[in-house]
Amino acid sequence: MTPLIRSMLAALCALAIMPAAASAATTLQPGAYHETDAGSCTLNFVYTAGTTTYLGTAAHCVERIGQRVRDIENVEFGSVAYIGDADVTEWDFAFIQVDPEDLARVSPAVKGWPAYPKGHTVPSDTLLGDSIQLSGYGLGYDTTKTTQEQRTAVFAFDDTELYAVDGPIHWGDSGGPLVHKRTGKALGIVSRLCVGTCTEEGPTVQGILAKSAIDFVPVALKTVP
Repeated sequence: MTPLIRSMLAALCALAIMPAAASAATTLQPGAYHETDAGSCTLNFVYTAGTTTYLGTAAHCVERIGQRVRDIENVEFGSVAYIGDADVTEWDFAFIQVDPEDLARVSPAVKGWPAYPKGHTVPSDTLLGDSIQLSGYGLGYDTTKTTQEQRTAVFAFDDTELYAVDGPIHWGDSGGPLVHKRTGKALGIVSRLCVGTCTEEGPTVQGILAKSAIDFVPVALKTVP
């Protein structure tokens, strides 16, 4: 075998074992699965600060700044950049800074609902009984596309920092997006589950943006065109 042929074969073997490009992996968007060594949860909305892009999750879904985060195909796509307070519902949010090579696969559109979000709610937008859209990977709901993307909850309460809804939310949905269907606006993220006569609660997106500006950096919610 000539040196040239050996060189060509070596190059072909190297290509065969290279991992797929990040751009070919799953879309990173609200309602998509993510995991760390702490466990699996659901991504919420896309946020930006200057040229930096963040994906949101719950504070209780991550453990430390710099922790690497993987998608459903076990591909790393970013690092934890901020953690609120997992013990305080209004502060139960975190930001994952997306790696530069993965920015092309980030979409602000909610999984299964490409027209959401159109902004974020304020209390004057919402009414008792409004329909709330859920997308996520809750236990038992993660097995089919329909159960991942076609769940709805009933709105109960909100103020500038906290919301409450009644709906089919389970472990694994934590961190995921809730959208106020009538307006198409982001309401909040999944935080506290409910068993019995109670409602699920979590931080509003309005509150997340305000708290981020105080404790981290000012971020903006990325919306669909």
